[in-house]
Amino acid sequence: MFRIFTVVFLIICYYFSIAEYREVQIPTRVSDTEKKSLAADIYVIDSTVPKPTILIQTPYNKNAYRTLQSLPQEGGTQLPFDTINYNYVVLDWRGFWANNDKDITGKDRGEDGYDVVEWIAQQPWSDEKIGTWGGSALGYIQFLTARLHPPHLVCAVPLIKDFLMKYEDYYYGGVYRKEHCEQLQRLGFLPTSLILSHYKEDFYWSYIEQSSDCSSEIEIPMLLISGWFDHYPAFCIRAFHNLKDSSNPNVKDRHKLIMGPWLHSSIGQPEQGDLIFLEAKNIPNQASVKFFDYYLRNINNGWENEPVIKYFEMGSNQWKTADNWYNVADAYDTLYFNDNHLLSEIPSMLDIVSVDSVEYNPKDPSPTYGGSRFNPFDPKTPMGPLDQRDKVESKPDALVYTTEPLNQNVILNGSVVAELLVSTDKEDTDFGIRLCDVYPDGRSMILTQGIRRMRFRNSYSNEELMTPGEIYPVKIELHDLSINFLAGHSIRVIVTNSNYPMFDINLNNGDSLYVPGDTLIAKTYLHHWGNYKSKVILPVTKATGVEDDLNDEISLKIFPNPTSGKIEISYSIDKPGTISMELFNLIGEKISSSNKQVSEAGNYSENLSLEGFPAGIYLLKVGIKQSSILKKIILTH
Repeated sequence: MFRIFTVVFLIICYYFSIAEYREVQIPTRVSDTEKKSLAADIYVIDSTVPKPTILIQTPYNKNAYRTLQSLPQEGGTQLPFDTINYNYVVLDWRGFWANNDKDITGKDRGEDGYDVVEWIAQQPWSDEKIGTWGGSALGYIQFLTARLHPPHLVCAVPLIKDFLMKYEDYYYGGVYRKEHCEQLQRLGFLPTSLILSHYKEDFYWSYIEQSSDCSSEIEIPMLLISGWFDHYPAFCIRAFHNLKDSSNPNVKDRHKLIMGPWLHSSIGQPEQGDLIFLEAKNIPNQASVKFFDYYLRNINNGWENEPVIKYFEMGSNQWKTADNWYNVADAYDTLYFNDNHLLSEIPSMLDIVSVDSVEYNPKDPSPTYGGSRFNPFDPKTPMGPLDQRDKVESKPDALVYTTEPLNQNVILNGSVVAELLVSTDKEDTDFGIRLCDVYPDGRSMILTQGIRRMRFRNSYSNEELMTPGEIYPVKIELHDLSINFLAGHSIRVIVTNSNYPMFDINLNNGDSLYVPGDTLIAKTYLHHWGNYKSKVILPVTKATGVEDDLNDEISLKIFPNPTSGKIEISYSIDKPGTISMELFNLIGEKISSSNKQVSEAGNYSENLSLEGFPAGIYLLKVGIKQSSILKKIILTH
């Protein structure tokens, strides 16, 4: 053990010794002489041998890299530090840290990035090939730099950030992302007063989003990396596909995406909340090095054969691949809210009023515990997949709905949508959702969360207050994720009217937002009866359909399932016989039946139409000789 420790210590000392830096002043194009040069650290161990350079532009203090620190606000991942093969330049943003006195109002920081890239290319230690790297704000600045096309910029690795600035970055479902925005202000970004002055999706946000859309301006290959517990996984996925669709034709097929089981502050680390994902350790660094080696050092390492999308399926804890994320899910499962706090594929058949209700007191909100949080100033903030039972589910303001233990795996890939039918005795309130994986031992581990302000139930641009007592539909969209709910586990949805401090509280008074006012206790209702069927819709991967074997005599496949009306029933048999098919509804009434005499072994198929039938669950009974099986068919419209 002592020898191992000594070797590790010497390796660390070696890398710290070669991470020698010198601070330089890099000239930029500004006319103000006092603000012309920006301070940066350069790491070059052999200036006689020109090498490619990796540029990092940070608002979080370049000095941290002098000791190879990882910062939570940058993603918590260590820089792939390889000074044998690369030079490094670490630059503080204009207006931050060593360049705090160089701020220029309205200055495009992408221009600074352009100037620094071209300055690097002129240095004797540079081989004129430059790549960029970094997470969060360090990822965003890479898009600003790349859209200006510095001639010597070859490639980029932006982590945990997309290129669009938009309303949804600061408001989720019309609700102010309180904790997130306050941390951004402490880090020196947009003041909360500016964000709160635009609490609707107005022209301000439209202009910012349109002006920040640089997908068609990107002319270099990019490797995007994000995590399922980051605050913006869906946005990073969308940015990747926008690049695939709109960037320069020479590079649009060279972009790649990696989605792991990571938080914003711990990209590439195995420990996430209370769970450990050893299979996801160091993946971002390994991929970044391979990416840089391929594009900056011309090493034939097979990077071009890496999958377009590599994503981590939680639950099974396996890496999967895809060409298009939006095609990974091939069906939708619907779970309905029922009596006894049950989630079921079968909706309630009750015609009498059936509701669940809670009281929401803004002075005692449902607490944020785990999930996609961001607080780099408090390392004790509970984040990631944590057990919700004690802190959230045990409070009387939470409605908890759970499936029976699953008898087979359910693979979810995409964005879960909750479609609720709700009412309240006030003119405005919020409805929030937390999706959990319930383990056989009872742990209820949060996966993702979302919320919707009722006055913004139809639009983020216009406010529509509620009429107390009236029932309203509301849709809550959750961010994308990949999770295999294993057999024996259960799927759980927690419904609350708050999730604080992740999201700001609703005072329930219907007055102007984000100003002092009366705090009212709201009685809120979730409906699941008659035509008011509250539900959650799960994007799932079922591969080729549903397949079963009947005592080795027949192999059966139904596709598509769920279906909007027509299905194909394919089967193969190893001996002749009579194939019987009977279709039943859930109360056991036979709807149709057929028999087919099969004279020889082989493959056969039948088409079955459910068009004109009401949406719901049906049972198909297929038999041959003494064997039969009941298979569920889900009909959607």
